[in-house]
Amino acid sequence: MSLRELHLLHACEPAQGPPPAVAAAEAAGQAFVLQTCQRTVVVCTDAELCDSLANAFPAEVPLVRRVGVAAYEALLRLACGLESRLAGETEVFGQIKKAWAGFSARRSLLAAQLSGTIQGLFRDVKAIRSQYLSGIGSASYGSLVRRVLDSAEGVGAGTVLVVGAGQLAASVAPWLQANEIWIWNRSADKAEALAAELRRRVRGRAVRVLESSAAAELEGWRQATHVVACVPTDDERDAQRAAAWAEPRAARGKLVHLGVNLQARLPAGQSVWAAADSLLHMGAMYDLLRASNELRAGLLDRARQACGEKAQAAGGVLRIETSARVSAPAIAADSLYS
Repeated sequence: MSLRELHLLHACEPAQGPPPAVAAAEAAGQAFVLQTCQRTVVVCTDAELCDSLANAFPAEVPLVRRVGVAAYEALLRLACGLESRLAGETEVFGQIKKAWAGFSARRSLLAAQLSGTIQGLFRDVKAIRSQYLSGIGSASYGSLVRRVLDSAEGVGAGTVLVVGAGQLAASVAPWLQANEIWIWNRSADKAEALAAELRRRVRGRAVRVLESSAAAELEGWRQATHVVACVPTDDERDAQRAAAWAEPRAARGKLVHLGVNLQARLPAGQSVWAAADSLLHMGAMYDLLRASNELRAGLLDRARQACGEKAQAAGGVLRIETSARVSAPAIAADSLYS
């Protein structure tokens, strides 16, 4: 099959299912349909059928139509995760492979026509992901904190003390890998809620909630391998915290304090952190996050360019019809303490 015969419809709509006409065309083997929580994608080789199925979508549903090379490129970008809200994710590729396995098993004429194109698509996706998107992950404070702790040499996984249980702690803690995670917060209820969420996400995860007393917190600072502080600075407590962190221990890892920014003018109470050993503060974390996002954005742009190059290499006729273009909102990191 020539790519000039490839037609694609991309509709952004809730996951209530495709329109009846689209579902009927899929059941009859006339259209390959991918349904996710973000979109409905229809692939066929009949222009008149594509016209009919496009009209089956409600007028208020944003709809994009692609033909030929542009249709293949759109499929490639979709399968690479480049059209997802979290650009570069891999789940959609698995959804496409599963949907194709079910459709091709029906052995329809369309399945036979599309077989070579889809197999080529899978090869191109793997090549692009391997070259540009492998290990791209997500750029967030949580992912960077995990990377920082993992880079500590000679200490192993150890224990991580999380100081705080607000929104920032809740966004960072799920990323942590440790033999045991300790949580301290002035509100025992909030600490227990965060611990319960971590255990829910990973069955068997070792999580311990420390007593909400100041003495229990300082003992955690003395004994933990790593400390991740997700609280604002405290003029009365920080000198004690810094002194507890400075005490000798069997294995000293990293101290990540997201309430301190040593790149800014320091209030008097924060000066105790200037000499803290193995400290990574919020200002440095911001610089790492910005650099990581810039690198990630560059790789995503190169992957998008590669999709166009792969599509052109596949050959065909370029023709584009567009009724609307749907763009996903960027996902911003949350940095609230409470």
